[in-house]
Amino acid sequence: MRINSRHTDAERGDDAYFTPPEATRALLAIEDVPRSVADPACGAGAILEVCKAAGYTVYGSDIINYGWPHTIVRDYLAAPIHWGDVGLVTNPPYKMALEFVQKAVTEGAPFAAFLLRINFLESARRKPFFEKHPPAKVWVSSRRLPMMHRLGWTGPIAPSNCCYAWFIWKPGVEETRVSWFDWAEHSPTSAEPLRLSREPA
Repeated sequence: MRINSRHTDAERGDDAYFTPPEATRALLAIEDVPRSVADPACGAGAILEVCKAAGYTVYGSDIINYGWPHTIVRDYLAAPIHWGDVGLVTNPPYKMALEFVQKAVTEGAPFAAFLLRINFLESARRKPFFEKHPPAKVWVSSRRLPMMHRLGWTGPIAPSNCCYAWFIWKPGVEETRVSWFDWAEHSPTSAEPLRLSREPA
C-alpha cells in the first residue's frame, strides 16, 4: 500500500510544487476561462505558459521569483486586488489555500480556478466558508495527474498518489456541481516539454 509522503516544514519551504501542464490544458478545454488570466502563485510559470500558448493574456506574481521572466514579486495576501475582467487560475501553496480562495471570492474575482487536492472539501475549519461561498463546480480528475514534485526534487519521478480537482468559483452561484475530467483526453500523446518563454507575456 502506498502512503502519501510527509515532508517537514523545512523541506516544504514555500510549498513550491509546480503544476503539470496536463492539468491546465484540461481546464482550458472544460471551462470557459476568461481570455485574461492571472496566477498569484505563478512559480516558474507552469500554468501561465500553457495559457499563453493557447492565446490567453497572462499575468503572474509570486512571493519569490522562481524564474518565470515576467514575475512580479509580491505577497498576494498582503494587499487588495481589483480584478476587473481578469480571471484567476492557480495552484496555491496548500498550507494557505483557504486564505487564497477567500481573498479571490471576497474581492469579487469574476472567475477563480484553484487546483487542489480533493481533501480540501474536508475540514471543520473550512466548513463555514463552504457554506457561505460554495464553489460553482468541482472538476474531479478521474485519472491521477502526473506527480507535482517540490522545487529542487532530484528523486525518482512517479505518478501522483493524490487525487486532485479544479475548484471553480464564480460570483452569484449558490450550489455546487460536481463533474469529472480525464486530462489524457486533452493532452497530446507526445507532448513537448514545457519551455519557459523569454518574450513579453
